[in-house]
Amino acid sequence: MSTLHTVNKPSWNSDLLASCLRVASAADTLLLIEDGIYNVRTLAALAAALEIPVNQLQICVLRDDLLARGMAQSELPADITAVDQAGFVALVCRHQQSVHWF
Repeated sequence: MSTLHTVNKPSWNSDLLASCLRVASAADTLLLIEDGIYNVRTLAALAAALEIPVNQLQICVLRDDLLARGMAQSELPADITAVDQAGFVALVCRHQQSVHWF
């Protein structure tokens, strides 16, 4: 069963992202929203420290939240995809369940 995981807090503010990464499986998608967008800067280092291969996960960010925080799509690592609102809906529809890490 695939799961859409949404994270809305930066990793320096809580350990939500670490908890999420520990339970996510290869069939899952991680979607960074709101202030969770800031995790794009630390995601690879956190995953390496936890010895979690994040290259198995699909990782996305909500484009509107990225732009609202002064970041550009060109700043995203190659393995992270920006999605619009319709893309967010498509992710929800594609997964059997959603877990919100707030």
